[in-house]
Amino acid sequence: MNRESVTARQIFFLLFLFLLGNLVTGNEVRSLQNGWLIYLLMGLLTIPVYVLYMKVSQQRCAGAIFVSSLGPKVGGALTVVYCLLAVSMAGDAIRQFADFIAINDLNDAGAWGNALLLTLVIFFLLACNLRSLGKTAWGIFPLTAAFLLLSLGLTITKMDLRRLLPILQESNDLLIRGGIGGAVSELVPAFFPIAALGGSAPKKWEKSVLWAGVSACLMLSLLNLRITAVLGAAMMEMFRFPSFAAANAMQHSEILISSAFVFSQPFRAALCLRYVQECLIYWKPRWKQWYAPVLVLLSVANASLSWNTQHRRWRTSGGAVVVILLLVGPAAAVIVDLVKKKRRAKAANITSPSDA
Repeated sequence: MNRESVTARQIFFLLFLFLLGNLVTGNEVRSLQNGWLIYLLMGLLTIPVYVLYMKVSQQRCAGAIFVSSLGPKVGGALTVVYCLLAVSMAGDAIRQFADFIAINDLNDAGAWGNALLLTLVIFFLLACNLRSLGKTAWGIFPLTAAFLLLSLGLTITKMDLRRLLPILQESNDLLIRGGIGGAVSELVPAFFPIAALGGSAPKKWEKSVLWAGVSACLMLSLLNLRITAVLGAAMMEMFRFPSFAAANAMQHSEILISSAFVFSQPFRAALCLRYVQECLIYWKPRWKQWYAPVLVLLSVANASLSWNTQHRRWRTSGGAVVVILLLVGPAAAVIVDLVKKKRRAKAANITSPSDA
């Protein structure tokens, strides 16, 4: 695979589109009256979380991140776990896309037909080099952002801000579920694109990553605010796709948000699989031409195992495990790197007087 670097601006576009993945689908945070506040909180949390991700990813390809820090056994096992998780999230993205198009009767292709259409786009994004991937995001981002902002603007007259009140009256259990659902959907999976791009990113790309995280959470907060202001707390849990239902309050607005979802969702799945592809190329570079089709097929097979069909209690528990896992791995690698750096510095200080 061509390892040409992407620009800092293209990294912003790629990560923004990745974080918007599943933007119309329902989860715990989108069913909360104050879900928009949770997204604002996540916007603040992106700063320390993504700094951690960048710290562990810079100057290392995805497959070497944990191996170089934690050793071939522990690091290799952790990398395999992350790869399985990335494939699972890509399959979930395909499932959400196919279900959304079929349930809302947006075309006649059916769930599997739409899954096939999405997988073809994902295959293209995996097969192209990084520069082409960045240019594709550069072309898609303005349309996606414009469609979302225009959709929000069209429904302003249908919003009743009194429906946002009272603030933070949900139970602690609901708030915890919402926070976990939002984190596992939008916040912590950013490790996959950051790790996949870190080894080939420009030196000054930190601001692009942080701005993408904050601005994506702000956009998601506005979309969730629209859900509450249009539907009201009593209606929000009734819809599987609450963002689409809220946009449907004004004619043509639902077309805009559906188009934004169609544009962004391929990046959600492709960047998860891009991480796996980078790891496989690190392990076995001679088979790299086979990785894109195999990963796409694995994701399609995994699409039938979406955790959104599971009982809420188990889904919340699984989400908590995912959040912890995606934070503990990079944190452990950074800590071990710091310990090794201090030991090398100490050894250098001890040997330097004798050398003199």
